[in-house]
Amino acid sequence: MSSNLKHSADIEFIEAHKNDSLIDVALLLSKQTTFDKEFILAQINGIQKAKSKIQEFYDTPNIIYPTKLSLEQCSSEKTGSYKSQLISGKTLVDLTGGFGVDSFYFAKEYEQVTYIEQNTELYNTVKHNFGLLHATNINLVNSTADKFIENNTQKFDVVYIDPSRRNQNERVFKLDECTPNIIELAPELFQFSDKILVKTAPLLDIKQTLKDLKNVTKIWVISVNNDCKEVLYLLEKGFTSEPEINTINLSKTNQEFSFNYLQENEAGVELSAPENYLYEANSAILKAGAFNSICEEYNVKKIAQHSHLYTSESLVENFPGRCFKIEHVINYNLKEFRKLKLDKANVSCRNFKNNVAQVKQKLKLKDGGETYLFATTDLNDKPILFACSKA
Repeated sequence: MSSNLKHSADIEFIEAHKNDSLIDVALLLSKQTTFDKEFILAQINGIQKAKSKIQEFYDTPNIIYPTKLSLEQCSSEKTGSYKSQLISGKTLVDLTGGFGVDSFYFAKEYEQVTYIEQNTELYNTVKHNFGLLHATNINLVNSTADKFIENNTQKFDVVYIDPSRRNQNERVFKLDECTPNIIELAPELFQFSDKILVKTAPLLDIKQTLKDLKNVTKIWVISVNNDCKEVLYLLEKGFTSEPEINTINLSKTNQEFSFNYLQENEAGVELSAPENYLYEANSAILKAGAFNSICEEYNVKKIAQHSHLYTSESLVENFPGRCFKIEHVINYNLKEFRKLKLDKANVSCRNFKNNVAQVKQKLKLKDGGETYLFATTDLNDKPILFACSKA
C-alpha cells in the first residue's frame, strides 16, 4: 500500500467528506494542521470524478487518485473499453501510461500489456491500483518512452501512444506541439510493431494530423453522449491508401457512421428550404467533417452549404444525431418571434452571426422548455429561426 495511505486520520476524513464540494473541504482543511491537505483534496476530487468517468475504479476500495491534471487527461471507462476492442492482438505496449485507465482496459482484451510511465509517484500509484483491480497481466515499467524504445528488444502486436501537450497551460492544435513526438518516433516504433495506435485530443485538426502522420489506415472519432472526447489514428507499416474514418457516439443507442474524405469530396449534396424535419449530426460526425457524406447515406438535404443542418420531408429515424419536427420557420427579429409566445427555449446556433447568449438576449429567452430553437443562415444567406419539437 502506498505511503500516502499510512495516515488513518486522512482516510477517515476522506470517507466522511467524499461527497462534499471541494470548496467546502478546502475550507475545513484550512483550519487543520495535521492532515495531508493536498493528498485529501486529490482523493476527494478523484472519487467524485471516477463516479461518472471510471465506475470500475470508483467501485474498488482504496484506489489512489492522482493529481487533477492526470485525472482530466485519462480516458473514461466508456472510451477505454471501446478502444480496447478495436484492434486484435495478444501483446500491447502503452508508451504513455498515465493513470493507467487505457492499459487497464487493454489488459481485458490482450494477453499481455506493458505500461510505461516516467513519473515515479504516478507509477507507484498505478502499481498499487492495478493490484487492487487484479490486473495481473500488466507489466509496469518506470521509464520515459524514449528510453524504453532505445532499450527494447520485444515485439508487440500494437504500440499505443497518447502524446500530451508540452506546455500544459497552452492549447495545442498540431501533433508536433505534443510530446512524445510521434511524427519523429513512428519509424522507430515500426521496428518492433506493425501497428501504432495514436490518441489525440479533439482540438487537433484531423486533416492536418493526416498530413503529419504517415501510414494511417483508420481513424476513430469518439464521442460520449454527444461530447467529442478523443480521436484515434491507426498506423500500419507500409499502408499508403485512403484511410477509413469511423465516427461513434457512445450513448444509450450507439450511433456509428463511416466514410472517407474521397467520398466526402465527391458526395452529391442538395440544398433545400426547410421541409418537415430538421437534423443535427452528432459531435463525432461534425468533428470528422462528414458534412456531405451523410446527405447521400440518409437521403437528407442541407439547409445551407455551411450551416451543417439537414432537412427532409419524411422522418429519417436512424439519423446519427438529433431529430426534430419543425413547427415554425421565422425571420430573425423580435417582433416576429413574439408571435410564438415563447419565454424559454433550448437555443443552438449554426453558421449564425450571433452566439447563443446574444440570441437569448435579443429574443428575451430563458433556458429550458420543450421548444428547440435553431438560429442559422438559410440558402439565401439570410438569418433564420427554426422552432422545433423533438421528433
